[in-house]
Formats: sequence, structure tokens, C-alpha cells
Amino acid sequence: MEGKRQLDRRDFGKRLSLDSSLVEYMDSNKCIEHLLAQLREQHRSLWREKLAVARLQREVAQRTSQGAMHEKLIHELEEERHLRLQSEERLREVTLESERNRIQMLGLQQQFSRMEETVRSLLQSQGSPEQKKEEPAKITAYQEGLPDEERKEQAALGDLHVVAADEDSRSEHSSVEEGKEDSRLLLK
Repeated sequence: MEGKRQLDRRDFGKRLSLDSSLVEYMDSNKCIEHLLAQLREQHRSLWREKLAVARLQREVAQRTSQGAMHEKLIHELEEERHLRLQSEERLREVTLESERNRIQMLGLQQQFSRMEETVRSLLQSQGSPEQKKEEPAKITAYQEGLPDEERKEQAALGDLHVVAADEDSRSEHSSVEEGKEDSRLLLK
């Protein structure tokens, strides 16, 4: 029996070693499966991290481009503000120049009106030659109708009128010359 026991022990040992190797085998399969699961989880984790890194890189690139775009927009706004200020300054200058020109134009119009008045008065005072011929005849007829004393007074007044007319014609002649000179200056 003892032999049988030894055989049983050996068989038991073999069985135990078989069982233990089976257990070890089963344990190693579980271990491999466990390691594979860990590896898969690490791959998923690594993939998630890569996606997160890529997303962060896109955000950084977007923010960088937004920053560059923001800087570009600020630069463009500064340029536009500078151009607007220049335009406003030019508008003020043109407005002032326009006002000066308007005032100058009004002055010239007034001067021209005065010159026209001067020319009209000169033309009226000179009159036509026919009027001048008619006036002495009318005066003579009138004087003949007056008594002698009144004729003498009228003659004296007539002499004064002639002297005054000569002085007026001289001053008008000089005014006409000045008017012609002013007209020449304006035409230039």
C-alpha cells in the first residue's frame, strides 16, 4: 500500500503540478488579458491625450492667429483714425479757404458795383451831345423871357454853372481814368 500511496503522492504531485501549472497557466492568461486590457486602456488614454493636445494646439494656433488678427485690426484702425484726422484737418483748411474766398468775392462784387455806379453817374453827367446842344437853346429862350435884372442873375449863375461843370468834368475825367485803370486791373 505504501507503494500505492507513493504512487498516489506522485500522481497527486503530478496532478498538483499539473493543476498548479494549469492555475499558473490560467493565471498567466488572466495576467495577459489584464495586461492587454491595460494596454488598450493606455492606448485609449494616449489617444485621448493626443486629441486633447491637438485640440489645445488648434486653440493656441487660433488664439495666436486671433492675436495677430487683433494686432492687424488695431493697426488698421490706427491708420483709419490717422486718415480721418488728416481728412478733418484738410476739411477745416478748405472751409477756411472757402470762407476767405467768399469774403474776397463779396468785396470784389461791392467794388464792381461801386465802379458800375461811377460809370453810370459819369455817363449821366456827360449826357449825349444832342442834350448838350438843346440845353443852351432852352436856357437862351428862358432867359429872353425874363426881365433884364433876372437875366443878369441868371447869367451870373450860368457862369458859375459852367465853371462848376468844367471842374466836374475834370474830376469825372480823372474818375473815368481811374475806373478804366481799375477795370484793366480786374481784367488781368
